[in-house]
Amino acid sequence: MSEVKTSRREMYAALTKSAILEAAKKLFVERGYDDTSVDDIARAANVSKGAVYHHFRDKREMFAQVYRETTAAVSTVVAQEVLRVPADSWQRMEVAATTAIRAYARDPQARALLQQVTRVLGDEQTKEIELEYALPLIQQLFEEMNRVGELARFDTEVAAQLAFRVLCEASLIVAAAADPDAASQRAETVMLLMLGGLKK
Repeated sequence: MSEVKTSRREMYAALTKSAILEAAKKLFVERGYDDTSVDDIARAANVSKGAVYHHFRDKREMFAQVYRETTAAVSTVVAQEVLRVPADSWQRMEVAATTAIRAYARDPQARALLQQVTRVLGDEQTKEIELEYALPLIQQLFEEMNRVGELARFDTEVAAQLAFRVLCEASLIVAAAADPDAASQRAETVMLLMLGGLKK
């Protein structure tokens, strides 16, 4: 019986945390981080302020988790699209790059969060989150292309990190653009040309 009670408590806690994050994301997108208070988030989530602080240390921690989940979602979309392409194909590199850039063009919430993240979390924490979710796939693709002989001779680890940083900058350009779709097309063109220069 105690296990059932514990399970219910855990389920309720998970639902409460999810509701808080959903409310926080909506408000961060619509109002911005600075104009959103913990009280606002609690009201929007229909929970007490104490419940918010039970799950999160402060508003900044909530923003970090919202950004982490958004970045993870983009990375999942990219990975899914890459898996549609035959293994060992150079097209995988191209699909990964274009999908990552287009994901921000198509998602206004992701763009709104991206525009705020470095100011809220700082460069170091922002980079840590992006490295956690985006870099592993890029490294994997470079290793795959190197293994099948698609790449010129160079340090693939360094190349993966540089490609990662360029993709991050491309996403920022798209997020800040008045016309995200047009900005995405321009960024994709440049990114594909840069990647093409790494081929044999």
